[in-house]
Amino acid sequence: MLIYDVKYYWSRYRNKLVLLLLLFLLLFTFKIKILGIFGDYLICENDLESAQVAFVLGGNAEIRASKAAEIYKSGLVQNFICTGGHHNDLSSYFDVPESEAHLTKGFIQQMGVPERQVEAMRAGTSTLEESEIILKKCLEFDWSKVMIISDRFHTRRINHIFWNKFKANDIEIIVVGAANTKYQEEQYWLNEKGFVMVFMEYIKLMHYHFF
Repeated sequence: MLIYDVKYYWSRYRNKLVLLLLLFLLLFTFKIKILGIFGDYLICENDLESAQVAFVLGGNAEIRASKAAEIYKSGLVQNFICTGGHHNDLSSYFDVPESEAHLTKGFIQQMGVPERQVEAMRAGTSTLEESEIILKKCLEFDWSKVMIISDRFHTRRINHIFWNKFKANDIEIIVVGAANTKYQEEQYWLNEKGFVMVFMEYIKLMHYHFF
């Protein structure tokens, strides 16, 4: 009876099973190439140009601050505004920055940018919120060309969220990615942090696309 069942299901689903097996073999054979494509798609940067001001988004403070300091030393941008409204609970008990924005500002100053040229704006708990806050700031000061600094794997999502609303207000954005020092973007799958980063970015992209 069992043999009969196996023969029945094999004859009925043979073509689908063979295709599924071939698909699995292809994915396994070219997994490195496929993983590389997933990572490359997330990186959507612009060439470095001068801008009136640079906004450093909240998160990975030291890495993004390092990129901001590099840009400052190149002479392309002289003034920086750090965003990020997440509150650090430890700030109530210890002498530590009270938000992501203040933490990033502290790192930028340590890396050689004068304090008067770095502003901490404790606001924005998501990229969407930050885009609205930054747009409002640009309209307030009549800025027409600004730089946005974040992780390289965040740049696709930043373009998706920022581009249309800023273009509609005649504001040019230059999206710049900071390379993560904890893993190599070219081989992110070899590091747990890198793999999780890419996986989460695709989830966030789908969320912003559908909702």
